Amino acid sequence: MIIKFVELVAMPDAPAYQEKLYRAQLDTGEVLDLFQQHWDVPLPPESLVGLTVEQALHKRTEKMLAAAGCY
Repeated sequence: MIIKFVELVAMPDAPAYQEKLYRAQLDTGEVLDLFQQHWDVPLPPESLVGLTVEQALHKRTEKMLAAAGCY
């Protein structure tokens, strides 16, 4: 399953730290909420296009660890 399109989607009535999530459309036609946007670790949605879901999750984890100075 390859990610074909990603957008940041606002969640109604969510607290500020949970207000947006990455919603992906896969090459299978399935729509999947990947993960929430982390307010201090910007990740452009278009940077996830062409990746598998596992690769996208790994990319987010690497970016968060790098921002925390652990990676």
